[in-house]
Amino acid sequence: MKKSLSVQARLLLLVLATTVPVAAVLVAVGIWAHQVERQRFKDSIKDSASALALLVEREIASREALLRTLSHSPALNGPDLAVFHEYAAEAARTPGMVVTLSDLTGQQLLNTRRPYGTTDLPRTVFSGRRGAQPEGTLVSGLYMAPIGKQWSFAVDVPVIRQGRVIYYLSMGGFAGQLQKIFEEQVLPPGWIGSIVDREGTVVARNVGADQVVGRRVTPDMLERLSAASQGAFETTTVDGRRVYSTFSRASNYGWSFVIGVPAEQLDVSSTSLLGFAAIGGLLLGLCLLGALYAGRGISGPVLQLARSSRQLREGRPVTRQPTGLIEADEVQAAMSEAGQGLRDAALAQESRVQAALGEAARAQQAIIQNQRLEAIGHLTGGVAHDFNNLLMVVANNAHLLKMQNPHLQGSGLLGGIDRAIATGTKLTRQLLTFAKRQHVQPEAVHLQRHLVDLMALVRPTLRGNVQTRCEVAADTCPIFVDVSELELALINLAVNARDAMPEGGLLTLRAHNAPDGSPFVHVEVADSGMGIDEAQLQKVFEPFYTTKPVGHGTGLGLSQVYGFATQAGGSASISSTVGEGTTVRLVLPFAHEQASAQKAAADEEAGARAKGLRVLLVEDNADLATITHEVLQAAGCVVSLAHSADAAKALVEREGVPVDVVLSDIRMPGSLSGLGLAKWLQSARPHLPVILMTGYSDELQQAAAGGFEVVQKPCPPARLLAALGAVGRSS
Repeated sequence: MKKSLSVQARLLLLVLATTVPVAAVLVAVGIWAHQVERQRFKDSIKDSASALALLVEREIASREALLRTLSHSPALNGPDLAVFHEYAAEAARTPGMVVTLSDLTGQQLLNTRRPYGTTDLPRTVFSGRRGAQPEGTLVSGLYMAPIGKQWSFAVDVPVIRQGRVIYYLSMGGFAGQLQKIFEEQVLPPGWIGSIVDREGTVVARNVGADQVVGRRVTPDMLERLSAASQGAFETTTVDGRRVYSTFSRASNYGWSFVIGVPAEQLDVSSTSLLGFAAIGGLLLGLCLLGALYAGRGISGPVLQLARSSRQLREGRPVTRQPTGLIEADEVQAAMSEAGQGLRDAALAQESRVQAALGEAARAQQAIIQNQRLEAIGHLTGGVAHDFNNLLMVVANNAHLLKMQNPHLQGSGLLGGIDRAIATGTKLTRQLLTFAKRQHVQPEAVHLQRHLVDLMALVRPTLRGNVQTRCEVAADTCPIFVDVSELELALINLAVNARDAMPEGGLLTLRAHNAPDGSPFVHVEVADSGMGIDEAQLQKVFEPFYTTKPVGHGTGLGLSQVYGFATQAGGSASISSTVGEGTTVRLVLPFAHEQASAQKAAADEEAGARAKGLRVLLVEDNADLATITHEVLQAAGCVVSLAHSADAAKALVEREGVPVDVVLSDIRMPGSLSGLGLAKWLQSARPHLPVILMTGYSDELQQAAAGGFEVVQKPCPPARLLAALGAVGRSS
C-alpha cells in the first residue's frame, strides 16, 4: 500500500528536492568561478611582470646599441681622444647620463662629467669582472657613482680594433631614470613593482623607492631569482609586507622585474564566496519554513513548482506563472533566475574553452614553425657544405681537363661547366646566408637590374601619398659594393625623404656614370619635400645629428649612408633648397674587370711557384680528396694524403713524410678538427705553414683570428695553387 504523506511533508520534500540541487550547483559554480578568477588574477600579475621585464631589457639594450655605435667612431683610432670626448658628451646629454672610456685595467681615461684631460678619474665598476668576459657586454649592478654621488648603473662594451680589445666604453645613468617605467606603466593600487639587478639589489620601485633602493631583497626571494627566469611565490618584502610575488628576468642582462600583490587581494573573492554560501543556506532555510507554514490548500502551487523543477532539470527556460501563493511565486522566480544563470555560465564557459583552444593551437603552430625554420637552417647549412665539396670536385676536374687538353681552352663545353660552377657557388652562398653562416662580401652590382629590385625594398617604407620614380642610364657601369649595405643606405634615405614629405610628393631614384669620365657611378635619391637650410646642411652626416623633433630620429641614418659610401671607396654629398626638396648623391666605384684580370694573373704567377712543393693534403671527402690530389700533382706538387686530422697528426709525428705545407679542410671526423690540427702544428712545427679550407664564415673568421691562411670553399684550382705558392715559398 502506497504510503500517504501530508501536504506539509510533500511540500517539504518538494522544496528539498528542488532547492538542494540548485544550491549545490550554485555553490559548485561559485567555487569554480572563484578558482578561475584567482588563477586569472595570478596570470595577469605574471603577464605584467613579463611585459615590464621586457621594458627593462629594452632600456638597457638601447644603451648597449648606443655604445656599440660610439665604439666604431674613428675618433678612437688615434691617441688624441678630445674629439671622441665631444661625441660622447653629445650622446650623454640626457640629464644623469655619463659616458666613460677606460683602459684594459679599468682605469677611466675620460669621463663626460669631467672636462677632457682630467687625470684623477676613478676606476670603472667593471674592472674586476672583465677577466672572465673580455669581449662581451656587461651590465653592472647598482652602485653609488663616485662622481655623480647617486645610485647608478652602467653598461660596458669593448672597443675592438683589428681583432683585439683596445678600450672599454661604458654608459652610466642614475637609477632614478628607471622610475619613468613606473610613470609610464602605472600598476594597480596596492601592487608593488621593483626592478632588481643580478645581485638582488633593488634598483627602482614604484612604492617607497627612497627607503628600499640600494637594499638587497630577502634571502628566499634572492634564492628564487637565482634559480629560475620566472616564478611566483608568497614572501615578505624588504619593508616587511606579506605579498604574493611574481618575477620575470630579462634574458640578456640578468635583471629582473618583481611584482608583489598584497595577499589579501587574492582572498577577496574567497570572502565573497563564503557570503554567497551563507546567503544560499539562509534562503534554503526560509524555503523550508515556508513549506511548513503553507499547510493545506497549496497543492496547485506545489504542482506548478514541480513543473518548474522539471523545466530547470531539463535545461529549459522556467515558465513563470502566478500561483496566488507568494512563497511559491518567489521560489519559481528564483528557479527561473537560477536556470538563466546556469545557461549563461555554460555559454561563457564554452566561449572561454574555445578561446583557450584557439590560443593553444596558435602557440603550438608558432612553435612548430620556429622549429621547422631552425631545422631547415641546419639542414641548409649542411647541404651547402656538401654542395661546396661537390663544386670543388667539378671545378678541379675541369681544371685538369684544361691542363691535359690545351686545345679545349675557350671551348663552349668547358665554358658551360665554369658558368655552372659560378652559379652553384652563388647558390651555396645564398643557402649559407639563409643558414646565417655566410660572410657577406662586396660584389659587382649591375644597377640596371638591381636598382628596380632595390626600389621594391624601399617602397614599403613610404606612405601611399608618396610617388616613386626609378631612372637608370643604359650605359651605367656595374659598381663594387656590399648589396646589403647598399639596400640599408637606400632604405635610410627613403625614410628621410618620407618624413620630409608629410603631405606627399615624389621620390626619385636615379643612377648614371660620372659625367667627368672618372671611374665612378652616381646614385642619387631626390625628394620634393621641405628641404634643409644651409646651416643644418653642413652637419647632417655627423653621428647623432638630426633635423627631426626629439624622439623621432636617432641621427644615425645619414651617418650610415656616409660610412657605407666611404668604406666602398667612394663618397656621399647632399644638396637642398628650402621648400623645393633634397638630393643625396652617392659616388660609388666601378667594378673593374681589369682588376679581376690582374688578380687572376697574380694568382697564376703565385700558382706557378707551387711546383715542387711537398703538400700534406687532409680531406675526409674521398672524391674531393682524389681530384684535389690530382690537381696538385698536375701542378708539380708532391702530395701526401690523410683522410682525417688525427691521421695527419700521426704522419707528422712519425717524421717519415717530408712536408713543405699542410692543406686541410676544417670540418673533420674524429677527435681533431682541421683547426685543431693547425693549432697543434703551430706549437709542434712552428715553421710549417698551414692553409685551411672552409665554406662557413664563422669557421673562416675563427681560423683567421688564429693567424692562419684560409681559403673559402668552393675554391677555384688557380686560387688554391696561388695560396699554396704564396705560403709555401715564403716559409
